[in-house]
Amino acid sequence: MYSKNGCGRPFFEYNKRMKKVYRIFFGGWFPLTLLAIFTLTWVYQVRSVGFYLDDWLYLSAYHQGGFPALQAYAFDDSRPGLLPYVIGLGFKLIGYNRLGWQLWSLFWRYLGGVGLWLLVRTVWPKRGAVAAFSAILFAIFPFFKHQAFAIAYNQIWIQGALVSFSFWLTVRALRSERSGDRCLLTAAAMLLSAAQLLMTEYYLPVEAARLFLIHFVSAGENGRAKAVLALQRYVPYGLLLAAYGVARFAVMPRWVADRNSLSWIREFSGPLDLSLHMLQMGLQYLTESVWGVWYRSIRPDRMNLLIPSQRIALIFAAAVFVFLTVSFTCGTKDDPEDAESDSDAGAIVRFGAALTLLGFLPGMAIDKNPSTTFIYHDRFMIPAFLGLSLLIPAAFAKFVNKRWLRIMALAGFCAVAVNFQIVNSFDYRTAWKNQQDFQWQLYWRVPDAKPGTAFLGDGIIASFLGGWADGAMVLEMYGKGTGLDPTPYWYLVVGEGDFEHEFQNQLPLTNKVKIYNFRSEFRNNIVLTKNEWDRCLWVLEDLDRLNPYISPTTKKLINYQNPDRIIYDSGRRLTPAIFGAARPRNWCYAYANAARAVAVGDDAEALRLYDEAVVARWDPLKPVEFTPFIRAAARTGDWSLAAELTERAGWEAHITHEYFQALWEELTAAGEASPERTAAFERVRPLITAPDGN
Repeated sequence: MYSKNGCGRPFFEYNKRMKKVYRIFFGGWFPLTLLAIFTLTWVYQVRSVGFYLDDWLYLSAYHQGGFPALQAYAFDDSRPGLLPYVIGLGFKLIGYNRLGWQLWSLFWRYLGGVGLWLLVRTVWPKRGAVAAFSAILFAIFPFFKHQAFAIAYNQIWIQGALVSFSFWLTVRALRSERSGDRCLLTAAAMLLSAAQLLMTEYYLPVEAARLFLIHFVSAGENGRAKAVLALQRYVPYGLLLAAYGVARFAVMPRWVADRNSLSWIREFSGPLDLSLHMLQMGLQYLTESVWGVWYRSIRPDRMNLLIPSQRIALIFAAAVFVFLTVSFTCGTKDDPEDAESDSDAGAIVRFGAALTLLGFLPGMAIDKNPSTTFIYHDRFMIPAFLGLSLLIPAAFAKFVNKRWLRIMALAGFCAVAVNFQIVNSFDYRTAWKNQQDFQWQLYWRVPDAKPGTAFLGDGIIASFLGGWADGAMVLEMYGKGTGLDPTPYWYLVVGEGDFEHEFQNQLPLTNKVKIYNFRSEFRNNIVLTKNEWDRCLWVLEDLDRLNPYISPTTKKLINYQNPDRIIYDSGRRLTPAIFGAARPRNWCYAYANAARAVAVGDDAEALRLYDEAVVARWDPLKPVEFTPFIRAAARTGDWSLAAELTERAGWEAHITHEYFQALWEELTAAGEASPERTAAFERVRPLITAPDGN
């Protein structure tokens, strides 16, 4: 025998126990259920991600310049309100711990989901399923790819939580029978609203949705009376919003530069062109929110089940899908909301639609369309996440009659979100690994540097970096907390023609960007080529003019490098909380440390590192990376080993012969002649001679 809702007696003796479990999971204990799904979604990411892009600006600003530097950056970024205090509070509570920052940012996103659940359960208590699915969707909503930017986007999730709790407190105030409680709850709601507005204007238009919410919970004899009552109750919030509008759009632009001004509107010839452009953007937001969010989250073109993270993502997503489907299918039989009229669902649809449309406005106001394909434009959809998370479950409750179909569809959306977040985290884990490889290889080779040193490189350090983020990261590696003006260290990517005037005229290199003011005198540079999958990080020297693996543009920079900028004996260490523990030992560990040892004359240490590499069977990446070991062997008089190492490095002799010929000329010129040296030179002659014998 089978029950009407499709759950058989063999599976569960009717549904009494299942309904009890459901009420535990999705009743008063729902925040724990949400936490479990939330943890399942993010646990795979937080273990292996770090700092990216603007994270490094906030981090280096606070660590090197203190709170005044945070304030200066906020002013430069047109954020003169509470933002530096919010970020500063994070540093006070968490310090510089990358895992701590990830958890802090996720905590606020989770709290936003709890606030949304409380709001729906308070306003529409019969709509428990809508409340649960809305909270889950907001907490793990897909599309936005940069959750890992834990410092840079931290305030957005704080704002989302404050908005949802502020709305909830407004409802509590309206339904309170005691005037004292109403005043306190209204004041608390306004305080949260003011706090989030003073961080950034991301959620500014969303605040207007409070009027719709007040209208839904206001009692009135007819539509007009209800509207009048709602307007009366909205007055304090409206005054707050108006005061912020005056401060933001009239006062602030006279105080600081406004990077989010509306001046772009003047580019259009008339109202018609502007209206068509706004219509176009509105359609882009609508299509991205209805279709793009889910299609771009699935990304079938990137599906590869041979990648472990994608298999884990599918397993976790399937687990969430099964849990939600079984819980709601078997646990909500005879749920009161199925017998209710659909008026509640219709109200939530209208409120969710209003929140969504208002959430589109911040991006539209600065002429930015939402996209995951245009870098970092996906953030402009975030203000609409609250509305979309409400709208989707409510629309299914309103327009889809078959309960099993509603449940499976909504569980499917949640599963897609789980899968997206886990798969998306793979790019960030890879980028952080590449960052750490760069950081530690550079540190092993250059343990410290003199202030006023420019690190000149041939490319951005890793994905989700570049420009000022590269410079801020290197500053954090070598900075001693002496401030940002002048900025003592910086990383510059130098391409063809870059700084040509400065190099030709022996002028200082300068780079003034945001709050950083860097200057290095002529030739106060360390020239490097960054590590890749097939080579280690190299700090270049004169010999590298013949290195076949370096571009001609980078070779020109060798003319301006100065090895005396390196400090070998400072004893300085990288901050573990920021940069992690030392990278696992491998060939690049041996190479970088051997190059440093040879630079200070510790040839025995270099040879010890080579022995360690042999025992550990670390495979060399490029032939030229044998150079420090060959030098150490020759300088200690072990010419036979020097020849053996050159032979080991000879697998691409057709392009490396000039390089190693110059190396052996350097070694033989420095040492005394001996039969061993002569024999070794004859042994390597075929490898250091041009293929035609010349």
